[in-house]
Amino acid sequence: MAIQDGLEIDCADVQAAGGVRHILIREWQAGDLVITDQAANRVTRIRDNGGTDADWGVYESEIESSSLVINGVNEGKDNTEYELTLSFFLPNLERVKMIRLQEMQGKCLMAIVVDVSSIHNAATNFIQNFVLGISDVRSNVYPSAYRRNQTYARIASIEGGTGAAFSDKTGVTVTLTCTQFQLPYTYTEAAGAGITIGATGLTATTT
Repeated sequence: MAIQDGLEIDCADVQAAGGVRHILIREWQAGDLVITDQAANRVTRIRDNGGTDADWGVYESEIESSSLVINGVNEGKDNTEYELTLSFFLPNLERVKMIRLQEMQGKCLMAIVVDVSSIHNAATNFIQNFVLGISDVRSNVYPSAYRRNQTYARIASIEGGTGAAFSDKTGVTVTLTCTQFQLPYTYTEAAGAGITIGATGLTATTT
């Protein structure tokens, strides 16, 4: 694929809807194995520091409240900086939600956003997705644990509250952000496998 090959827009593109289907989040660990394929703009492997499947939390949010925004600014020549912003609304203030959000504070995170264009059938492994917090442009190359970049995802803001009685929503909007020097990768394991959602729907694995 090259610039001179062009791009087509077909019927499926025109009919595509926006939105987020799944949000997966995990904390970077020293020794995580991450392999990228820059030419194909994808991540082909995400494993934990033990060399096995990486575990992710699946974070549900209120329907039609989640979005991923990609904002790129060119600073001259080939230096384009991208700010990726993921926002989602957690309804109903309660202890468990506060615990999970507190656990993310000050942590270096990675996230995978599965958009609604991903085919419903789980057998497709949700291969239509975008990765935040993994980048190797303008940074050190993975998978060496001793050469890390600084394009981690992180909690940028938590906004919300109880609202007024009987009229407002109660809950918080969580915003994760990361700065990187390339458009977001897609996670697709080299053999064609993707993301596996657990039986409870609250956990996922990548290989």
